[in-house]
Amino acid sequence: MASGKTTFGRAAAEQIGWRFVDLDEVITARHGTPAEIFAAQGEHAFRDIETETLRETLQSAEPTVLSLGGGTILRDENLALLRTKARIIWLDTDFAIILSEIGNSDRPVIRGRSISQIRALYDERRPRYAAAADIIFPINTTDYEQVIRNLAETIQSL
Repeated sequence: MASGKTTFGRAAAEQIGWRFVDLDEVITARHGTPAEIFAAQGEHAFRDIETETLRETLQSAEPTVLSLGGGTILRDENLALLRTKARIIWLDTDFAIILSEIGNSDRPVIRGRSISQIRALYDERRPRYAAAADIIFPINTTDYEQVIRNLAETIQSL
């Protein structure tokens, strides 16, 4: 979460002329925001919606940059879908950058958590992201134009 998936993914896709899809934006358009779904139906219901939306999105043959929610690959079924239909690029973003991007976020996974609890979540998810990734793309700079150029080059090389 807050690694730049949507911002960098959208800009890189635009640079190379590919379609861009943000899974959370598709879910929001159909069902309400992730925060609303979490509050009304719980995380499990949200993850079910996320899996179905991912399955539908991966049916397109059009070259697509797909931005996933931070928890999408934590479900084995989602990871299996992605492995058969996509290449996974992990934006391995420095925690300090993520923390600065979170700000006063209403993200349901971090609502009410302290910085140390958010750091623990970050540390907990890193091994899963690393294991899932076909490409690890480190982000440790706030020179976002350079990040976008490098990401576009990486995507285009696939």
